[in-house]
Formats: sequence, C-alpha cells, structure tokens
Amino acid sequence: MSGLTRFVTVLAKVLEIFAWVGSALIAVSIAVIAFGKLELLKYFSNIQTAGDLTVGGLNIDLATIDQASFTRAFVIFFITALIAFLLMAMVFRNVYLIFKTAQGKTKFSKGVTPFQPDIIRMIREIGIFCLAIPVVQLIMSLIARFVLSTTQAPEIAVSLDFTGIFFGLVVLCLSQFFAYGAKLQEDTEGLV
Repeated sequence: MSGLTRFVTVLAKVLEIFAWVGSALIAVSIAVIAFGKLELLKYFSNIQTAGDLTVGGLNIDLATIDQASFTRAFVIFFITALIAFLLMAMVFRNVYLIFKTAQGKTKFSKGVTPFQPDIIRMIREIGIFCLAIPVVQLIMSLIARFVLSTTQAPEIAVSLDFTGIFFGLVVLCLSQFFAYGAKLQEDTEGLV
C-alpha cells in the first residue's frame, strides 16, 4: 500500500468518526432544545441575540426573528446540520471502504481490484450523498422560510451549493466508468 493510499484511508476513517460524533452531538442539541424549550426562551429573552445560523445553503439571520421563533430556528438549523453530517459520515465511510475493498481487506471483497460491484455501488452512493446535501439544505431553507415567517419577515437566505451538485455529478459519472471497467475485466477473465 502506497503512502498516499494509507494517508487517504486513515484520513477518511478519522473524518468519518468526526462526522458520526458531530451527528451525535447535534442530535443531543436537538433533544436539549426540544426538552428545554422554556428555559431557552427565558435565556433568549434576557440577551440581545445577533448573528447568523449558517449551515451550507441555509442562513438564518437571528436579528430578524422574533423571540418566540428562536427555538424553531435552532431546531431547523440543527436538523439541517444533522442531515448534512450524517450524509458526510456516509461519504467518508464509503471512501474508507472503497480503499479497503480494493485492497481485498473486507469480507465482501472480490480480489485486489478496484473494479468490483461493491466499489461501483459505493462510488454511486457517494455521488448521491453529495447531491443530497445541497438539496436537503435548499428544502430546509424553504421550510425555515415557511415556519419562521411571522408578522416580520425573517431574513433567511435560500441558496444552492453548486459545488456539491457538481461534485456529485462527477462522482456519478465516475461510477459509470468503473462499471464499464468491471465489465471489461469480467470479459477478459472469461477469455482466460
């Protein structure tokens, strides 16, 4: 195994662990907000809140939201962050498993080759996960605009991250090349 492959494999596993831990902390935050709603309202009524809640394509300006909508804003923000972290955890998990499977070190590995059905599936899943992140953020931005709208219009930026969409499409195209490579390898092995 080359140094770069080892580095990427370890880095993918570390980032996967961070994403799972981040997801767990966000889930705890959602529970705290849901169960501690009255205490949070008291806390927010005593302070002047300014700033933005931002995750990907969702941006909520807290200065434009009335006090009663703070907990809803935080719940929407944390749900969006939770979904994004879970999807990224799955991306890093698949990257790790792709490298391990290509080296023949997983139970479902079919030799030491990158042209395996499970690797093709995992590459396709990475593309789908990368496409899903900006779509989820856009949907949650629209939900936030609907849920948080009161007499005063809150400032909620609705944006779409084209980087994630572009990367997802490139990875989906790459999965097609791997599928073609797997078919060629299968045909070659059938000739021998």
